[in-house]
Amino acid sequence: MEADTANPWASLFPLARNWRVLLVCYSLWVAVLIYSLGTSHRLSNAWFWASALSGPFTHVAAFAFIAPLPWTLSRRLPSPWKFVLGFAASVVICESVSVSLPAIDAWLLTRAGHQFNLSRLTSVYSSLVGPAMMIVGGLVASRARSEELRAASEAEAQIAKNRLLQGQVHPHVLFNALNGLAELVHKDPKAAETAIRHLSDLLRRILRASEHMRLPLGEERKIISDFLALEAIRLGPRLRVLWDWDEGLDSIEIPPLLLQPLVENAIKHGIAPSIPGGDIIIRARSRDGSVRLEIWNSGRPFPNQVNGSGIGLKNLRSRLALHFGSGAELVIGPSGQGTLACIQFEATQVEWPHEASEGPGS
Repeated sequence: MEADTANPWASLFPLARNWRVLLVCYSLWVAVLIYSLGTSHRLSNAWFWASALSGPFTHVAAFAFIAPLPWTLSRRLPSPWKFVLGFAASVVICESVSVSLPAIDAWLLTRAGHQFNLSRLTSVYSSLVGPAMMIVGGLVASRARSEELRAASEAEAQIAKNRLLQGQVHPHVLFNALNGLAELVHKDPKAAETAIRHLSDLLRRILRASEHMRLPLGEERKIISDFLALEAIRLGPRLRVLWDWDEGLDSIEIPPLLLQPLVENAIKHGIAPSIPGGDIIIRARSRDGSVRLEIWNSGRPFPNQVNGSGIGLKNLRSRLALHFGSGAELVIGPSGQGTLACIQFEATQVEWPHEASEGPGS
């Protein structure tokens, strides 16, 4: 899984991420030992201090890190070898560690002048602590594996939902473009031929983008440029586009086809119904770690009944919620003599293997 590849140590030692809890357990254990040493007037003996500090550490480390290790190392093996080898390794490792734990304390306490029966203590550790380590290690590894599977299932469900939402957008773009081409075929066959080339470029970019859950903002800019080139052939001088685009944001990570539906709505509801046409301003700006994307259009005001009820806008809101949660918002409403659609979210950089960046509108 990706989590294992990205952080193999977290997979081998599942309790490492709970280090604060382990530190609290260790500190409490040390505090209890120091209190017992104080009541027995042994605080002046440095060897007792060494035992009070090292004993809890070795025991906590044995249960938290060593005990789950045989099970986590064998988790990738096929059944039933996964259990057989994990159990066998757990018996050997846990029993060996349980026998060594009292030996460490005995070495320190003997130098402090404290005498006890090491063989008896070793026998107790072997019969009680060793099996306890095996049980604790198995439970920790089992829970960690369950969390890995749950995280993988959630990631796959998120990817599937993202593919479904993107799949709703792609045919929508294609059908609208084909409808526009149908008008040109009879009016201007040469323009229709040029439009088909632009449509080919647009679909190529869309299909490439559909292979990823996120893509650079610069790639989205190219998709919008191809789409506007199609619309410019259909609308001619009635469509006027102005780019106010910070190219330093081209590496920012966004879901595919985030702005294209807003540009399409601006043309459909604002520019196309207007006889003289209108202007579209496309802005990309950054402030305080947040990215603000704006699509403003003149022409007819944005219909209130469309806000939030269209398939494209519902799809867009769903994808924003899927990728950014509550960290993104989409606002559409009147602005001046036109309509403004604004998306704002926290910026995330992404590496994307693609051709050299082109200027806005290219």
